[in-house]
Parts: sequence; C-alpha cells; structure tokens
Amino acid sequence: MKYRIFKAAVGLASCALASAPAWSQSNVTIYGNLDVAVDHISKTQGNVTGTVFGMNGTTPVPNSIASPSQSVTRMTPSLSQQSFFGFKGVEDLGNGMKANFVLEGGIQLDGGTLTNDGRLFGRQAYVALTTQAGEVRLGRQASPMMIAYYLGTTDRLGSSDLMARGLVTNSLQMFQDNLLTYAAMKGPWVVLASFSPNAGVPSQISPARSVQTPTTPPSTPATGQILGGLTAGAESNDHRGRTFSAMAAYSTEEITLVGSYQRSEMRAPMGFVSTTGFVPLVKVDSYRGAMVGAKYKFAATGTVVGANFHTGTFNFEGPENPKVNTYAIGVNQPYGNWNFVASAMETKFTNFTKGKDFGAVIGFDYNLSKRSALYMRSGYVKDERGRIVRGVITPLPISGGPTALLIPLGANEIPLFAGAGTNMDARTTIVSFGMRHSF
Repeated sequence: MKYRIFKAAVGLASCALASAPAWSQSNVTIYGNLDVAVDHISKTQGNVTGTVFGMNGTTPVPNSIASPSQSVTRMTPSLSQQSFFGFKGVEDLGNGMKANFVLEGGIQLDGGTLTNDGRLFGRQAYVALTTQAGEVRLGRQASPMMIAYYLGTTDRLGSSDLMARGLVTNSLQMFQDNLLTYAAMKGPWVVLASFSPNAGVPSQISPARSVQTPTTPPSTPATGQILGGLTAGAESNDHRGRTFSAMAAYSTEEITLVGSYQRSEMRAPMGFVSTTGFVPLVKVDSYRGAMVGAKYKFAATGTVVGANFHTGTFNFEGPENPKVNTYAIGVNQPYGNWNFVASAMETKFTNFTKGKDFGAVIGFDYNLSKRSALYMRSGYVKDERGRIVRGVITPLPISGGPTALLIPLGANEIPLFAGAGTNMDARTTIVSFGMRHSF
C-alpha cells in the first residue's frame, strides 16, 4: 500500500508501448490528467525604467511602452493541475523484484502542443528495478524537491498553486535529465537520494526556448537557453549541471512532514537575449536550495492545512550571492462534492535587489466524479522592484522581485499563472473557470 501511495505521489504514471519477450509478461497502463481553463488576466503598468528590462541599448524606454498595463481573456492549460499523459509498465521478476518503466509527457490543451521544450516525454522517461531494499531508477525524472512539494501542498501543483512558488525559483528543482535515483520506503517513511552528471544546465543561461514564443526568442548556440531546456542536459567535462538531491518524508493519514535539499553546479553565464545575441550579466557558479514543509488533516472536519519554507541561493562570481526565501501557507476544506482552497505566499531576495513578490489565491473544485471536476481560481501577485544592482560581466542595471527577475534570466521555466508573467513593480490579477479530467 505504501509503495502504491508513493508511486502516485511522485507523479509516476508512465510506461512504454513495447512488446515483452515471449517468456515474460509486462503489465502496461495508460494514464494522464487534462486541465484547461478560461481566465482573465489584468496587469497594471510596470516600472522598469533604469533597469535592463525596458532598455534600448543604454536608453531607458518609458514604462508605458516597456511594461504597459495589459488585460486579456485567454484559454490557459494546467491552471489547477499539470496536464500530462503517460505509459507505465511493470514486470514481476520473482523473489520480491520488479522491473518497471515510465514514459510521461506534458501537454497544453489550448493548442495541443507539448510542454518541456517540445519533448514527447519531457516530464519523465526512465527504467527502474525494484527490490526488497528499495528502487533504483535511471533516466529523466521528477526531482526529489518536486516530489517533496507534491507531498506537502494542499492544492495540486498547478500554476495557480502558490504553495509551489519556492519550487520554481530554479526549474532544475522540477524535472532533471540524466538522473540516477535510489528510493527507500519503510512504514510511513520515504527517502530519496539522486545524482545527475548534468540535470539541465546549458553553456549559456537565458530565457530562450527551443520554439519561439511571443515573449522569448528561439534558442541557438548564440542565444543560450533556459535551465532545463531541450539540449541543456548534454554532459561536459567541467561538471556543469552536476546535481545532488535528497528528500525525506514522514506521511500518515493525518500528518505529513517533508524536507528536501538540492545542490547544482552551474558554471555558466546568465543573461538575456538582445537583437545582437546573448548578453551575459553574471557568472553563476552553483545553486543550492532547501525546503521544509508540514501538512495536517483534521479528522473531524477533513480540513487540511499546510505550510512550507524554501530557501535558494545562486552563487555568483561576484560580490553578492542572491538568496531567495519563500514562505507559503495553504488550506483545503472539503464539503460534499466541493473542495474550497486558498493559499498565500511571500518570496523575496534577502540581499541582491531586495525585491519581493506577494500573492494570494482562493478557489473551489466541484467534483463531478472521482476523475472529473469543475474549478474556479481567483488571485493576485504584486511585485516590489527593490533596489538596482549591476551585472558583474556586463554592468547593466538589474532590478525586480524573484518572479519578475528570474523568469527573464532563464532560471524559471514555469511562470506564475501559466504564462501570464508579472510586470515589474506591478500587480497581476487572475479570474479563471476550468475543468480537469484524469484517466
């Protein structure tokens, strides 16, 4: 039972359509989740004059042009929960041993496209051997940090789940390439340890993606790419991208306690893309992040409350190492077929720009069945720009809170509110109604 619970929590739902040898039999399952909403996004005018964002060469661009107020109604995927499809299979080898595999890809229902830089199985693609001493997996996988957040959140890790804000401080905390993982489960305890020679750090870190979007250019050797990008996980002899991660959780019907740690060697310049190509701002030597979380369910009412804290530090080759602290709380209250949810967060640079982001979300799910639900989410995020600092390699001014700053620099792959982004020193609000179905 504990093994099945753990497999579900990790988001394991994937396997390959391959025929088994005649002398063995493999049980293959197709699974997934589909989530899409219609939302209305409003942003107030940002304040970027004097920073690298909104600059034309060395000339500041007026805020009304560089970061205007915006309002749009759109169809948005993965708002309350990430959409994915997958195949998973298992073969009983006898003597308590099993061979299994997972192939899982993310999908955006608004356009029928793939996520994770267009990869068919961009979420997970691994083989594993389960023994009485634990399980060993090899391939692209959900990181121990992401599994910790899955276990600790009171919502569903969709883009409106503010309890996940610390997770997206660095996108390598979500999915990692080239991962070797050992998992051990005993009673209510789950322990994970993993290593990757390159979890997804490119030679130049920027917001460029494999496919051009309205806000980002296509990635090339000249532009660099986001952390975790399509080809970012290529191994090199300088230990770029080498990552160590671990997680421990104690989980019962009433209480969940979880903690996770990650260290990634970066060894690459971070910057933005201009009309002339990649512009480096700083050299990032490494990144380390840690989180602790707790969740409690009141048996009498079914109320679930949770809280977590995340701290992440980018080690720059320069005078300051930006440190991001994130605090989040959440609650989930069931009532018949209804679930009422709320979450709030604060994430801030404790040094560096000293920029901050505050946010809150409320909503509900109406469960049509065990697999289908209608939902609503409404919330806001407010960015405080903080002070202006200078790039070390290229001394251009930099400012903004973690959400507004780390996305344009390529550290964060999944923006808040599923691609809505956040204007610097401005307020972003959302109202959404959607549906999800699991299979």
